[in-house]
Amino acid sequence: MKTEDLILAAQVRELAAELRQQHAYSTKKEMEARLPRDQHESLEDFMEKYRAAHPIAKFVPEAMQKLEKVSEVIQSYIKTHQSN
Repeated sequence: MKTEDLILAAQVRELAAELRQQHAYSTKKEMEARLPRDQHESLEDFMEKYRAAHPIAKFVPEAMQKLEKVSEVIQSYIKTHQSN
């Protein structure tokens, strides 16, 4: 593997972890809105179950799409500003 591949893999994993965290947070908020307060789980208990049900690999395709979009925007910006 080239260094660029390793960097990209690390970026994808980092973004996928961030997407999973955002999804977990919104899922917990949605659950809490539907359940009575005495049925709310602690964050640790919820996250343990959530991680088992939602492996990070599930978020990799979305992370790749987001990185591709960022790459397109950067390339477009570079092209338009190099000619100036």
